[in-house]
Amino acid sequence: MTMDPPPRSSSSLFDVYLRLRPSNVPNVRFLTVEETEAAHPTHITIKPPTSDNRKRAVERFAFTRVFEEDARQLELLKGTGVVPLIEGVLGARGVGRDGFLATLGVTGSGKSHTILGTKSQRGLTQMAMDILFQSTGTQLVQSFYGAPAFSSLAAADASEAHMFTATAFLDSMYGDNQSERFPSRAQTPMPDCSSFIANGATRSKNIPRPSTLPQNPSVHDIDIPCDPDAEYAIVISMYEVYNDRIYDLLTGNATKKNTNTKRRALLFKSTEASPDRKVVAGLTKIICGSFEEALMILETGLMERKIAGTGSNAVSSRSHGFFCLEVKKRDWERKGPWSSSTLTIVDLAGSERARSAKTAGATLAEAGKINESLMYLGQCMQMQSDNQDGSKNIVPFRQCKLTELLFSNSYPSSNARHHTHHNPQKSIMIVTADPQGDYNATSQILRYSALAREVTVPRIPSVTSTILAGTAFRPTSASGRTTPSAILEELDAANAEIARLSSEIEVFALRLTEETARRKAAEQSWAHAEEHMVDLEAEIRDECFADMEAAVVQERRRWQSAWDEEADNNQAHLDSKIDVVIKATKAQMREQGNVQAYEGSEERVDELERENEMLKARLEALERVDQARSASPIKKMRVLKAKKWTNPDPEASVLRSGLDSD
Repeated sequence: MTMDPPPRSSSSLFDVYLRLRPSNVPNVRFLTVEETEAAHPTHITIKPPTSDNRKRAVERFAFTRVFEEDARQLELLKGTGVVPLIEGVLGARGVGRDGFLATLGVTGSGKSHTILGTKSQRGLTQMAMDILFQSTGTQLVQSFYGAPAFSSLAAADASEAHMFTATAFLDSMYGDNQSERFPSRAQTPMPDCSSFIANGATRSKNIPRPSTLPQNPSVHDIDIPCDPDAEYAIVISMYEVYNDRIYDLLTGNATKKNTNTKRRALLFKSTEASPDRKVVAGLTKIICGSFEEALMILETGLMERKIAGTGSNAVSSRSHGFFCLEVKKRDWERKGPWSSSTLTIVDLAGSERARSAKTAGATLAEAGKINESLMYLGQCMQMQSDNQDGSKNIVPFRQCKLTELLFSNSYPSSNARHHTHHNPQKSIMIVTADPQGDYNATSQILRYSALAREVTVPRIPSVTSTILAGTAFRPTSASGRTTPSAILEELDAANAEIARLSSEIEVFALRLTEETARRKAAEQSWAHAEEHMVDLEAEIRDECFADMEAAVVQERRRWQSAWDEEADNNQAHLDSKIDVVIKATKAQMREQGNVQAYEGSEERVDELERENEMLKARLEALERVDQARSASPIKKMRVLKAKKWTNPDPEASVLRSGLDSD
């Protein structure tokens, strides 16, 4: 019974192709392409290496088409349906449809070569851009800011993007920033980007040069029809999913060497202009008028992408890269509203094992996020594949940013108030594999990416085959008894169940490892949070204590000042009363004209002087006690100086002595 790949139904999201890369490792080949009478092979078989002791079965996978090691880039372009994908985006017969192209595979299996090419060959991205620009030709709008289409394109954008022309953007990245760094309202056309490319005086040393990029394979023989009554605009944006966050790749931090600038994560959400579809809000978008400008934008964005060297790949992508080509279209004469369709090209980061990649620290954490997102992607693809058979499982695409970006807009909107028409998205997935590479990682990728899978032959001879082989040469007994067929069927069912359980055990073991890593990370984060809370509590306690001490000191000073002021007022009041009594007595004595003096009595004078000295000493003691209560040394000195004993009036002195004696 042959296993045919299921036809792509209306509910299917992906056409899945397999591309094999020429291997550069001396391992034994474990992947075999099955021969077929059809035009192209569609099935492969993988056999575990003989050194493997896990007793796993031989597995067989089906794809839309299998490209062997000798397949070229142009053959892949024409054989995977990328050309019809671009034709659907252009929408020659009406509204265009979104297209999606992605590569998936183990790190080092040839994904970047397929999607971005090498120094000698162009990838699918460059060829798709070339086809778009040569197909639209003279129907493309002018790309300078003064062109009338710029303002309408900026107003029609639903993603709240920062939109620039290619001339303005490239000049701000590499030029002297004088021609068109920021949008202006001038209607004068700016110089074409080709003049900027040729001008070596204003060009930075690290500016991409389209003339040095590979020009082969050529796609000039591919002609896609366009709507003759429409004008087109091509808008490019780039972003990456790094550590489950979305970052813009056209901010220019890498080009301007802003290594200390912290990147701001973007949101994937619905906006006012797109209530029924989610978009990445706040992207930088570039209007390109030529293929050369688009190449320079692509190279600029690739310099910003996160890469690192590992034990498996010297230039390993640490993020999932998204390259978006928005094709805007409107009526040429009436200049109506712009319709939009997007070709999204995704270079998924490769799954890797820490043991073989020899990663540690931040690179290990990045690999964990990559493997986790690819695991969720596999679950979503498996759910979608099961739904083709009549199941109604909900695809859990909201588990991570990658699956949310890939699957959110693939289903009709539940918002009934908006009736924006969008044709179903057509999607192509190209899986890359090394037939002599890592068997475990490759088999894991193939399990959840293939259109169909079956376990065909166990690694060891089954009990059924052993019995059949034994009965074929064993003479029958006198009674003519043989093994009953029911026992053989039961043994076959048991072997099939063992194979299924072994496959599930592998999946559960992978999940257990990932969940264990997540639990350890959560416990470590919890411990760090507790330490942070203890430190924070100590800081808050110290701050509260310092505030309380400052408040107590301030209140003490306020009360001391009030006490000093009250003491000064009492002393001034007492002095004023004494002065009043002295003045009144002196006035009375002047009126009577009789000043009694004690003459001739030396003993009385000596007695009065002694009493006067005692009163002066008692008064000074009282003043010292009063001044000791004051906290201000300045006021003490002032009081001592003010209360120094003087005898300005002898008559008053005699009067005081007389009063004291009475």
